[in-house]
Amino acid sequence: MNQHKIADFIRLRRIYLSINQEDLAELAGVTTKTIYLVEKGTGNPAISTLEKILNVLGLEFSVHVKKTDK
Repeated sequence: MNQHKIADFIRLRRIYLSINQEDLAELAGVTTKTIYLVEKGTGNPAISTLEKILNVLGLEFSVHVKKTDK
């Protein structure tokens, strides 16, 4: 999943839950600018920051690592 798809997913989930960016930022303990940049797809948050945001939205992420043939 690319950065813009993640951004759209977070934005749509926030809207679905009727949470504005300011409230999400406060609940997640991050700045409103961080939420704005993440939802725009231009932010590059630390994994811990992304976890805080996703937790508020009732979401979690997982990372799959697999070996390539190289």
